[in-house]
Amino acid sequence: MIFITNPVKKKLLVNLKWSWKGCVSLLFLLTVLYGCTKIKSTEIGSDLIPAVDNVFTFDTTLDVITDNYLFADSTFPQLFRGTGNAAPETVMGFVSNDPQFGKTSGSIFLELKPPSYRYSFDTAKEALFLDSVVLCLKWNSTQGDTNALQKIDVYELNDWMKEDSAYRTDATFSYTTLLGSKTFAPKILDDSIFPRGQSLKNQLRIRLNDSFGRKLLDQDSAAGKPYNNDSSFREFFKGFAIVPDFAGGGSSGNALMNMALSDTNTYLRIYYRFTKAGKQDTTTRSFVFNNGIPGAFANNITRTYTGSQISDYLNNTASDSLVYIQTAPGSHAVVRMPSLNGFKTAKGNVIVHRAELFMQQVPSTGESDELFAAPDLLYVDYYDSANSRQTPLLADGFPDNTYSSFFLGGARKYVVNSSGKTVAEYRFTLNRHIQGIITRNENNYPLQLYAPFTVTYPQFFLGLSANSLARGRVKLGGGNHSAVKMKLRIIYSKI
Repeated sequence: MIFITNPVKKKLLVNLKWSWKGCVSLLFLLTVLYGCTKIKSTEIGSDLIPAVDNVFTFDTTLDVITDNYLFADSTFPQLFRGTGNAAPETVMGFVSNDPQFGKTSGSIFLELKPPSYRYSFDTAKEALFLDSVVLCLKWNSTQGDTNALQKIDVYELNDWMKEDSAYRTDATFSYTTLLGSKTFAPKILDDSIFPRGQSLKNQLRIRLNDSFGRKLLDQDSAAGKPYNNDSSFREFFKGFAIVPDFAGGGSSGNALMNMALSDTNTYLRIYYRFTKAGKQDTTTRSFVFNNGIPGAFANNITRTYTGSQISDYLNNTASDSLVYIQTAPGSHAVVRMPSLNGFKTAKGNVIVHRAELFMQQVPSTGESDELFAAPDLLYVDYYDSANSRQTPLLADGFPDNTYSSFFLGGARKYVVNSSGKTVAEYRFTLNRHIQGIITRNENNYPLQLYAPFTVTYPQFFLGLSANSLARGRVKLGGGNHSAVKMKLRIIYSKI
């Protein structure tokens, strides 16, 4: 999470001498103030700025300095519920070998409860005969190798979770009793299945031990018994730990799967038989995530960078030639622009028509770029060290106090580079931020570049959602890369 305070919007003040040169400059200024409020999808928005003629309008490119960092644990995402108490998409699985970023494991902890209280089955427990019990999770998508085998284990939790708490992605809970396992290739999750005539699609189904299913059938709803109320059931069963088993058969796994806990196709289903009117009947019952009392959940995502490329670029004293950005919980880069101070000294006060921070993916071979896509969206803000707060680029990225990547930029765009390879490219439009540094002597704070899940600025009452959790990573050219250099381009006019 990132925190800042309430903004003060400032107007651009430019002192113009009333001469013919001043009149020309004023016309330029009026044009820019209108034009720079709209960002087009063209490379530099040339239809909105004066032509570079090196008489009135100039074009320059400034160097930047880049450094790689990992986020501190305290900044890991918290998973808050959305509309209708819905849980966000969670991540499960094991990435065993990403040459750029190492290993990742995703574990899910959740409660599934009877659909209502007081709850009962069709007849006395002695007349109920278990066929099977299956944990079902709704699958949305997979990032990574869909053919490499994953092994997922299901345990019974020892610890209670709090249904009214938003847990960070480093939260974990103890578990010991193994209830079931499944080894599979993620590609099967895109198939349809038809258990007992049901039509089910996009679902991971893990059969659990019959002893666990029998225990569920043996409970009743009398006072103090598990099916009497929510407190009694949570005392009886604390929930599931669904964890990747990379030591017991899933070591080759190289993918993360995105699961939807609040979807109606996530449940615990009991298949059983009972005798009715002298005849045996077969039926099912389902325990659900939200029965009117939302179930608790958490998603632990663990990154291990040992031996990966990014580990060689952490804590360097020199500017990094490569920048490694991994979607939260992951990594970020600090981008410094000391050359802007030199530009200001040399040029004095100028009108900034366009200030654009440009960066491009460095293509690689054999580094799993075909498995792990670049993040959908990168984002920039800065740390205001004078006031000890993380601060958004309000004038450039928050028109009407609402975040807009359309204005700020940062959306991934695939382009063909100079070598004919398709790579990801990102551009940020920093017109007003750079103008403030030049004209209003605002501090030239280092920018922070990252791929957030969400960002909040509580003191501003602002927030934004960006990428899917843990989805996306990219290797970019840094400030001193020999071929794909990150740079700041400025188109300006003298005053």
